[in-house]
Amino acid sequence: MRSLFWDFDGTLFNTYPMMVRAFDETLQLLGIDEIEMDDQAYYEEMRRHSAGSAISRFAAEFNLSESEIRPPFKKLQDRLVMDSQPFPGAIEVLKWNVANDGQNFLLTHRDSLSLSILDRFKIKGLFTDFITSEQSFPRKPNPGALNYLIDKYSINRDHAVMIGDRKLDIEAGHNANIDGYLFDPDGIIRTTGNPEARVPLLTELLPALKRL
Repeated sequence: MRSLFWDFDGTLFNTYPMMVRAFDETLQLLGIDEIEMDDQAYYEEMRRHSAGSAISRFAAEFNLSESEIRPPFKKLQDRLVMDSQPFPGAIEVLKWNVANDGQNFLLTHRDSLSLSILDRFKIKGLFTDFITSEQSFPRKPNPGALNYLIDKYSINRDHAVMIGDRKLDIEAGHNANIDGYLFDPDGIIRTTGNPEARVPLLTELLPALKRL
């Protein structure tokens, strides 16, 4: 049986525009002039690393503390991210996998808000199980969450793959002794972690998935 482990932000759903907007609004609340803001820089930092990395980097640049940024950013982000849309092909590939006797798993650093978004699009039922930040597993690239699901469902590692948009997703897969596929829609990931496949469109994963 084919087992696909999916990242959420930037892989299944295009949440980054909403996260950048939340970051902008947070900085404005804290007195930063809009003319000083650089949305592309915020996006690239989040995409290549994490939202936490963006907070650390730009808090220093604007002479703010991380503790000033995090609470309003979390509140704004949670509201705005609910309007995120799935990437083209995401639902198609999820449905294809289930229709062809595969199983999907969600493995995200986001909290249960990710499940609410899946519910909103009526695709939560396409997943066998979920790991969110609320379950307190170590963050990727630590393979703890992957290994937990692999053991729980007696998954054959030769027929499993981690799919994500960052190097840490690929490394998490490799650390769990499974393949890693990189979704890089805008080609900005410079250090990839040596994925077994790299695509700009999720549907372009289908040939590789059919071989699992």
